[in-house]
Amino acid sequence: MERDRAILDEQIAYYRARAREYDAWWLREGRFDRGDDNNQAWHADARAVEAALAAFLDARKPARALELACGTGLFTRHLAPRVGTLTAVDAAPEVITLNRARLGALPVQPPRYVEADLFAWEPEGTYDLVFMSFWLSHVPAARMDAFWATVRRALAPGGVAYVIDSAHEVTSTAVDHPPPDAQAGVVTRKLDDGSTFRIVKMFWTPAALAARLVPLGFRADLAQTPRYFIYGPVAPEPSG
Repeated sequence: MERDRAILDEQIAYYRARAREYDAWWLREGRFDRGDDNNQAWHADARAVEAALAAFLDARKPARALELACGTGLFTRHLAPRVGTLTAVDAAPEVITLNRARLGALPVQPPRYVEADLFAWEPEGTYDLVFMSFWLSHVPAARMDAFWATVRRALAPGGVAYVIDSAHEVTSTAVDHPPPDAQAGVVTRKLDDGSTFRIVKMFWTPAALAARLVPLGFRADLAQTPRYFIYGPVAPEPSG
C-alpha cells in the first residue's frame, strides 16, 4: 500500500493549504458559486443531510463519539451538542485551529482534538459513534479493508458509524475544476492561488458502498439526496 503514500501526502498538503478556503465549498461562495439554481439545490441537499444526522443523533444519544477528518468543524458543530464527549481527529493542524475556533464560539463542551494521519492512527479507546463526513471518498480502494478494520476497533459494542459523502455530480466542484471522473479514483484540485494538488476521490453510490462493506462485516443503511450527497449509518455485523 505504500505505493499510494505520495498521493496521500499530497492530499494532506492540499487540505493544509486549503484550510482557509475550505468553507467556500460548503457555502457555495467564490469559485464554487454555480448560480442560483445549482446553489439552491446544493443548500437544500445540505439541509437534508444535516437534518438526517440530527435526527439520528437525537435518537441514539451517543455517550462517546469520534469524528474522523473533522476539518473546519462544519459537522463538528452538529455533533458536539448531541453527544456526551467528542474526540475529533485530523491530519491538518490548520483545519484543527479553525475547528477549535468555530466550536469555541458555541455553548458546547469542546472536543478533544487529535492531530494524526488517519492511515497511521490507532484509536485510543472505543466509541458509541464513529462519524465521518467527506472523508471516505479520500480513502484509496486498496486501503478500504484496513480503514474499516480500524473503524471496527474504534467501535464499542453496539456502536455504529455514520457516513456523509459526495455523490457524483459535475456541479459539486469549483467552476475552474474539470468535471470529476466517477471512475478515476484520483482528481486534480486547484486552490485560489492557482496551485494544484492530486487527491484521492472515490465516488460511491449507496448501493455500491453497501455492497463493498458486506465482506468487511458491516451493514449499511444509506440514502442519497436528489443531487449531491450520500449519507447514513453503517453498523458492524456481530462477529462469529
